[in-house]
Amino acid sequence: MNGKLIYLATKDEYIFITPMALTNSIKDELQGDMMERLDTPVAVISNCNSFEYLSGGTK
Repeated sequence: MNGKLIYLATKDEYIFITPMALTNSIKDELQGDMMERLDTPVAVISNCNSFEYLSGGTK
């Protein structure tokens, strides 16, 4: 599957971003599988053709 897996060190969790349009059931299944494999929370964002990662500062 085409996508980017981003680790958020400050939150100890991952975000998986894919340009593919996924149904909710497929997103849920993918999220469950990734959470089990990585043993940490994973958010799945689909139907995202582009994104910009901004390394942020602190508030």
